[in-house]
Amino acid sequence: MAAVLEALLPYVMKMITNMAEEEVGLLLGVHGEMEKLGRNLGNVKAFLADAERRRIRDELVQGWVRMLKGVMYDATDVLELGQLKAEERRESKLGRSMEKKMPDCCQPFLFCLRNPVFAHKIGSRIKELNQRLEEIHKEAAKFNFIANLSSYPEQRPEAAEYSRGHRMTSEFIPSAVVGEQMERDTRLLVQELITTDENHVTLKVVSIVGMGGMGKTTLAQKIFKDTTIDEHFKTKIWLSITQQFNELELLRSAIKHAGGDLGVEQDNTLLTRTLTNTLSANKFLLVLDDMWSARAWESILGVPVTNASYKQPGSRVLVTTRFQDLAPQMHQPFYLHRVNPLDEDDAWSLLKNQFSQPSNQVARVDHLKDTGMKIIKKCGGLPLAIKIVGGLLRTKPQTEQAWEAILNHHAWSSDGLPHELDRRLYLSYEHLSPQLKQCFIYCSLFPKGKTIVKVDVTSMWISEGFIQPQGGNSSHDDDDDDGLEEVAEGYFQELIKRNLIEPTDQITGHECIMHDVVRFFAEFIAREESLVVVEDKLGIATCGDKGPLRRLCIRQSITEAEWAILQRQRSLRTLIILSGTNLNLGDAFSNFSCLRVISIQGASSDSLVQFLCQLKHLRNLDLKDTDISRLPDDINKMKFLRYISLVDCKKLDHLPSTIVKLQQLRLLDISGCNVTVVPKGFGRLTNLRSLYSFPVHMDMDGNGGWCSLEEIGPLSHLRNLEIKGLENVSEQSWAEKAMISSKMHLTYLVLNCSSSRYLESQDELEKQQQQKATEEVFEKLYPPTCVEQLWVEGYFGRHLPHWMMIPATSAFKSLRYLTLKDVPCCTQLPDGLGQLPSLESLVIEDAPAIKSVRPEFQASSSVAVGGGVAPSTSAAFPSLTNLCLEGLCEWEEWEWEEQGEDVTADAMMAMPALKKLTIDNCKLGRLPPGLASSKRHALRRLNLYELSKLTCVENFPSVVELDVFDCPELKRIRGLSRLQRIRIIRCPNLEALEGVPALDSIWLRDNAMETLPEYLRGVNPRHLELTCSEELCESLSPGSSEWDKISHIRHTLSTM
Repeated sequence: MAAVLEALLPYVMKMITNMAEEEVGLLLGVHGEMEKLGRNLGNVKAFLADAERRRIRDELVQGWVRMLKGVMYDATDVLELGQLKAEERRESKLGRSMEKKMPDCCQPFLFCLRNPVFAHKIGSRIKELNQRLEEIHKEAAKFNFIANLSSYPEQRPEAAEYSRGHRMTSEFIPSAVVGEQMERDTRLLVQELITTDENHVTLKVVSIVGMGGMGKTTLAQKIFKDTTIDEHFKTKIWLSITQQFNELELLRSAIKHAGGDLGVEQDNTLLTRTLTNTLSANKFLLVLDDMWSARAWESILGVPVTNASYKQPGSRVLVTTRFQDLAPQMHQPFYLHRVNPLDEDDAWSLLKNQFSQPSNQVARVDHLKDTGMKIIKKCGGLPLAIKIVGGLLRTKPQTEQAWEAILNHHAWSSDGLPHELDRRLYLSYEHLSPQLKQCFIYCSLFPKGKTIVKVDVTSMWISEGFIQPQGGNSSHDDDDDDGLEEVAEGYFQELIKRNLIEPTDQITGHECIMHDVVRFFAEFIAREESLVVVEDKLGIATCGDKGPLRRLCIRQSITEAEWAILQRQRSLRTLIILSGTNLNLGDAFSNFSCLRVISIQGASSDSLVQFLCQLKHLRNLDLKDTDISRLPDDINKMKFLRYISLVDCKKLDHLPSTIVKLQQLRLLDISGCNVTVVPKGFGRLTNLRSLYSFPVHMDMDGNGGWCSLEEIGPLSHLRNLEIKGLENVSEQSWAEKAMISSKMHLTYLVLNCSSSRYLESQDELEKQQQQKATEEVFEKLYPPTCVEQLWVEGYFGRHLPHWMMIPATSAFKSLRYLTLKDVPCCTQLPDGLGQLPSLESLVIEDAPAIKSVRPEFQASSSVAVGGGVAPSTSAAFPSLTNLCLEGLCEWEEWEWEEQGEDVTADAMMAMPALKKLTIDNCKLGRLPPGLASSKRHALRRLNLYELSKLTCVENFPSVVELDVFDCPELKRIRGLSRLQRIRIIRCPNLEALEGVPALDSIWLRDNAMETLPEYLRGVNPRHLELTCSEELCESLSPGSSEWDKISHIRHTLSTM
């Protein structure tokens, strides 16, 4: 595809330029051919934009693109082999001695003078590439391509505006916001699922029906995550049903998600029995997403699910489908809910919502409503289509001319487009730059139900050559490649911004999913060079008939025969295996010499180790959750290797000493492994950008000893760093050598200690020494001011490091997320955090020594005035949206007074943006007035768990959802005027629930209560769910005194 070519072309051209600068062509004897290759590539470049526009309609143009694409891929292989041989020669003894005598420009390719056979081979392959390019250029004349067609309005790298420090959350638009209808539908269907049928049926099917892109899956996800559903169904299973499912794989997936034990059973009958037994343990909710027929139910799932429901009556099946006649075919009582296209008001609200952040942009599109409504009409009222077109409009000027251009774009009515292509998606795709098109298409390799993890997919893009550094360089020099990850992350955010992928976490956006309709479109575009094998055996059987595949993803167990078929695809550049397999993968990899990316998860891969070094071009090695026990001892031969991820490889307990020679390594992740030491010389890996779970250890042999922390010192390009085992450092001088504060690119930092040895020690003197050493070590681990995410875990010092206290904290103006976890000896929270303008989330867990929180914690910054101190004019914690205080089990007092009515800019309310507050396991007797303020408008969710002395919850006018669990002294809740949902668990002394006029649902649980609480008479929710003792449940008959307390509530469900 032309998008691939335009994405790869800068990469290839730069390689040629670099080789020319080093006189490689002259040394190879093909100086003229190298120059010709550059000219030929430049000639065809002019036609690529027009070819991309026409290839979808014209098979002949598609064939021309296919030939050119093959030349481009082959060119990267040939040029990289030359680079590899040069590197190998440079490291040889003879090469090093000769390098001293030769000019710098000749050093990289001295080996060619001594290896004429290889030089001739490279030269011959370059000549052959030129011949092919000349033929392709001649063929282009037949198509009358328009040269230098500008069909990509955004040629600049979209990543430019997403440099480090960009606040990504400001770009996220909540996907489910389509007016109030989504919330109403969620409440309706949750109630339908939890309500016991009057005929006491054991199993019921609730079917959500609508067109593709209508929001069925989004609605099902909201229901699946609903807290009422969590409490009602102990077992929840989500299954994505593909059209060509595999019976055994579907059964295994259902058992796994239900928490069952797969064992070694492979037989259909045995797996069916296991699923029945697993589901019979608890009341369950089974979601079957995107069902195209009832076949999966009739042939596989119906019998075990129905049989299990006899033991667990009230279990439910939730289905999303495009077909309203599917539910009756399941032969169970059913409820049908149709999702209809949005009405005009909701559709316009959804389109406007794409411009809602920053908020001052909302009004700017009101004057475009007439044109916007015409665009909405073309979207057919489909939420997905409106979001995608809205994502495109966000990238355009907010002018009538720009919106009219989108309204009248040829993509809406393009003749000759295959019916498989959604026109609205095609419109968005047309406006992507070539690099972004290729990154978007690549995401289709992650099959339905698989999340797209940012750090994984961006490293894959880089490894494939799709990403060029800022400034357009693409050589292998460290300095030139400095911005690769930033650019790739910018592309990732751009896809989110355009609603082509959707973040599963609206806070960080580190993981995304792709809608089925969008994935189908991307798979169609990539069909000639990519294959995703899920349950479709036909995909494997026919792939041998395809042209050369470049990318392959397998998400099913395959046989030896099927694996043999796949091995014919010798041009693969990416291979992803997501399912467990016992195949002997290793010896087959000699057939995949072009691989740049290997990602194998949850499969047997130890046999692969001895064959890895045959993969000369490999850049990305991802073996998460596999049985690999070692890396190759000669891993240093893999010169291009940049990314190594070995997460949860529990058998891996050491790294080879030769790993320190991987000069291009940019990421190493050994989280969840048993690696406790790193080789000496690790600091030579100066190209590292991300280092996760780095183990700290000391070796006191030799002169003065050695600590692995000093190996971090030279790693000045690090952006992400996790250090574990800091309790092993005996002196602060070792920590100082890590030079943490000088790492000016570092945005993510985890400092991990283990406090277990300290807490278990019986020797008080030893404990004091350990505590003092830890405090001194952490003092020297001062984060750089550019840090955005900071985690401190297991710190057992009594006093926090000075850099977490005033005035040092004021320097961390980029800090967005701060977590303090397991700090058993700290007696106070860090102060000065309120000064941080960017802090969005603060989590403090397991701090049992804290007894009070003083006003300094939530105070704004102060400034010196004439020898005194005056308050700042800015609010404290201006950006904080999430605050979690958990496990402060001795905490009794929170001093925070509310400002008076005459609040001015000199005394602004702290935490004005706070949306969610969780307090768990403490002895607070009251919530401070400064928190429970009538002026607080942003707080929506309040969670109060195990507050043993709390007596009241009052004056939270903006809270919509409230949880109060295990608060035995709680007596009253009042003054929550917008409260819609409350969950009350084991609060036996609660007497008053007042001032809650908007209350819609109550969930009340306490098996010890003998009568219903009197406060139920004074509230009027639509829904009430009770979980109580059998005796109380049986007493709730119409006319009884207990029934009178709840008879006015429309929907009541009681369970035991």
